Amino acid sequence: MSRKTLFIGFMLFALFFGAGNLIFPPTVGQLSGSHFVPAIIGFIVTGVGLPLIGIIAGSFSAEGFRSEAKRVHPIFAILFMVVIYLTIGPFFAIPRTAMVSYEMAVLPYLEGGVETFSSKIIFALVYFALTFYLALNPSKLVDRVGKILTPLLLITIILLIVRAFFLLNDPITEVSKPFIGKNAFFIGFSEGYQTMDTIAAVAFSLIVLSAVKATGLVEQKSIFKQAVIAAIIAGVGLGLVYISLAWIGNNYPLTADQLQGGNMGTSILTGVARLTYGEGGRFLLSLIVTLACLTTAIGLIVAVSSYFNELYDKISYKVYAVIFTLISFILASQGLNSIIMGAVPILLIIYPITIVLIILIFIDRLSKGISNLAFQLPIYVTLIISFLSVLLSYMGESSFKSLFDLLPFQDSSMGWMVPAAIALVIGLVFGKRRPRAKTI
Repeated sequence: MSRKTLFIGFMLFALFFGAGNLIFPPTVGQLSGSHFVPAIIGFIVTGVGLPLIGIIAGSFSAEGFRSEAKRVHPIFAILFMVVIYLTIGPFFAIPRTAMVSYEMAVLPYLEGGVETFSSKIIFALVYFALTFYLALNPSKLVDRVGKILTPLLLITIILLIVRAFFLLNDPITEVSKPFIGKNAFFIGFSEGYQTMDTIAAVAFSLIVLSAVKATGLVEQKSIFKQAVIAAIIAGVGLGLVYISLAWIGNNYPLTADQLQGGNMGTSILTGVARLTYGEGGRFLLSLIVTLACLTTAIGLIVAVSSYFNELYDKISYKVYAVIFTLISFILASQGLNSIIMGAVPILLIIYPITIVLIILIFIDRLSKGISNLAFQLPIYVTLIISFLSVLLSYMGESSFKSLFDLLPFQDSSMGWMVPAAIALVIGLVFGKRRPRAKTI
């Protein structure tokens, strides 16, 4: 492994480790109580495992996921990629990075800890101006993020986590409502959707490929190998940090006052920061949050702008960067909870499709190639079930909804899983095998 690959791995860790990665693991730890172990394992699968294999799946081909999605249908490929990039970009993930930074790095310092519109707008202006500046030159992404920002981020996280381990030792045993009577693993699995890391892997895989190619490698096999190593470096780092943050959430009891008017994850981390280092802990947490969110926002602006520039190159990369930065700024003014609530329905549709696509890519690569029908049926079935599940959740009780509730694991938002597997088997049996083109 070269030093350059190490820094690419650091860069990838920082790109993944943003807003959701910081606030959702402590929340899972708090709510799961005595069901902590299966819940965090489920979270790690979607928060680390799937993004890791997503990067690998996207590295099989020089075009990443785009060539594989075309096997379903050319129109599907375009719509899928556009929805992915807009979801992890200006519509949800980028604005969320700004508001997590605001709530955890700025709000505690305001008088009475009360949010004001003017303070939020001023912060957002500064935040997005800095993000835009650092994303303006994609070729410098590895140097700015991998070599500088990521080491600073890791040092600050370690300082907080290590101190918390010595002060917290009483696990929460009470199981909260979302986990009562349900499979803790699958609840943790679906909670991991909100990190958006698996769908971000679709975009970040191309950034990793570009960074590896920039080291001078030209052979696809060598590029793939270095991309896999970088993904593993990022995955190990994410796994260790997620488990640690979830453990902190599982060992830090929240008071009624701490739960009022704020996000649970931010309340836990703010409380732990004060417990570990007093007033200095607030500054340490502010630094962690700002670095974590800023690195992700930079990477997402680069990824989204680069994709749309390739899709329609009559508009320059810089113009796209301006457009998506402005959209992110406008949506960030809605506040953190509004952004999270707005993202959930979209994630419950797009996440299962992404997961199934990644699995299909690996099945295709590990075999001698599968038919297009085996590629298409599981995707279409997953799309239909996921879309109807979200639609029915906003409607009242009906016989149709009751029928959907009979699907295995539907109560954990995983009702698509068994039908997709059945569709795959049907596609394998009845589809005409398509020999796999050799790309690595």
